[in-house]
Amino acid sequence: MEGQATEASAAAGRSRIAQWSALTALGISALALAVGAYQTRLMQTQARASVWPYVVIGFNYADSGERQGFELHVENNGVGPAVVQSTLVKLDGKPVKHWEEVVGALKERHEGESAQASLAGLHGIVIPPSTNRDTDVPAIHTTDAALGKALYEARERLSIDICYCSIYDDCWIAHWLQRKPEPVSSCHETADEFDY
Repeated sequence: MEGQATEASAAAGRSRIAQWSALTALGISALALAVGAYQTRLMQTQARASVWPYVVIGFNYADSGERQGFELHVENNGVGPAVVQSTLVKLDGKPVKHWEEVVGALKERHEGESAQASLAGLHGIVIPPSTNRDTDVPAIHTTDAALGKALYEARERLSIDICYCSIYDDCWIAHWLQRKPEPVSSCHETADEFDY
């Protein structure tokens, strides 16, 4: 009888050890899973940061000299490409569809003048990062002094919102005359969408 009790006691002890071993293995597995999930999330964050675009809308203006004129430019100061999804341009609070409307409205004030400007589209373009190279998009460029001055003086009347995304579909809106883009969940086109 005593042998059976000893054997039962030993079996119970082995059973407890096996249970504790199983619980310990389960705990270690859960910890390894948590560490793996954290590392995966960290790698995803690093991957997103490695292609983070940073679009700014700026201008250059000179009223004399060899660089005379006005240039409204869009550039990507980030490290990854910026995919432009939508653009909204307004002059005096009214949406415009083309740069020609902006230039035309400002040229009306200088009747008789045949000022010329080169214009570039923004809708649907991909702006590469400007790392070690000049990749800005000159949306409006003129060397005409009168038109350049009119564009410069109209900068407060102008509103430009460019919604762009990274290749991971993280999105922002760059605003005219503001330094920091605004993060948004996604870009949506509107009826007032700027075409060119």
